Amino acid sequence: MVGRWQHLLAIDHSKLNLGLAAYAIVGVLVAVAIEALVGVGALQVGIAAVLVVMVGRDGNFRMRMVHMGIVTLVGGAFGFLSYVTAETAWQAALVLAAVTYLTGLAYGLGSAAGRAGYLVLLWAITVLIGESRAEDPPITAAAFLLGGVVAMILVAAVSAIGRSQDHVVPVPAEDESEPPSTRPNLSALVRSGIGIYCVVRAILVAVAVVVGYRITTDGLDPYWISIVVLIVFLPDTHQTVLKGTQRGIGTLVGAVVATLILEVTGSDGLVVVLMLVSSFGAVAFYSANYMIYAFFLTNAVLIYYWFDTDEQLSGPPTRLLATLIGLALAFVGIGLMRLRQPTPPSETTTA
Repeated sequence: MVGRWQHLLAIDHSKLNLGLAAYAIVGVLVAVAIEALVGVGALQVGIAAVLVVMVGRDGNFRMRMVHMGIVTLVGGAFGFLSYVTAETAWQAALVLAAVTYLTGLAYGLGSAAGRAGYLVLLWAITVLIGESRAEDPPITAAAFLLGGVVAMILVAAVSAIGRSQDHVVPVPAEDESEPPSTRPNLSALVRSGIGIYCVVRAILVAVAVVVGYRITTDGLDPYWISIVVLIVFLPDTHQTVLKGTQRGIGTLVGAVVATLILEVTGSDGLVVVLMLVSSFGAVAFYSANYMIYAFFLTNAVLIYYWFDTDEQLSGPPTRLLATLIGLALAFVGIGLMRLRQPTPPSETTTA
């Protein structure tokens, strides 16, 4: 028993990324300052621009612009649908299930596509969270599209300036060296292990959203169950039991700790400090230990929820119940994948 807990708590110090965590804290502080100055709508456009720039960080100019353009159109479409169709639980469930399925398939197209899909999924969830309270401004519907266009213009301008000064050396895109014959076609991808995983995850997320709306009151945090599913349920069946256990324990403990802190404290300043510490820990332990990462991530997400809903969340019993339901759904998915694919595929996601 002691050995199992030591294994769960083991930290891979070589993957402990304190530097990146520090940059994340700076990014959070800058985002808060920008929102205070220009409002949430402009901040959303800025965040979208940053996400699209991250997608286009690798490869030569042409490939970067192609990747950025695709993500801008797809992310813009998903963001718009999330904003205008989330009026009922079933509409929200169908939209998030579709986004979850399609963005999951992106992992089968390579690591770069997988990262892009993950960013788009995060954006869709963020829009749905805000729209569940009908508090986001109308610009939210087009924020990703506007931000993506701004990002492409800026990248094109910087690249043009660099080329004019002969300072830019083209970098081969990571996917260009891969022979076209080795890239999976859409039909094969849908039938593959990752395709089956995406179907299962989308169904679980849809169920999670519907149940979330039923057990919460006044539209408070109905997406928490689906977020738990996305944190815990991974496509790698070989390691998903271990990682699922780690993330499950971390998520459950994190939800309890965050709930207790939010219930007993009346200080916004203390909650902000907790959010910064949680964000730092989530980024730092992302690859070093999944249980500690899930603990900090859960704290950060719940605090974001708390701020986004004007410091209103469902009661502690409901939140704990939602966490347990999310964990149960995630392990149902794990069991289904192990039945469907006894021989574990290689891990395809870093989420």
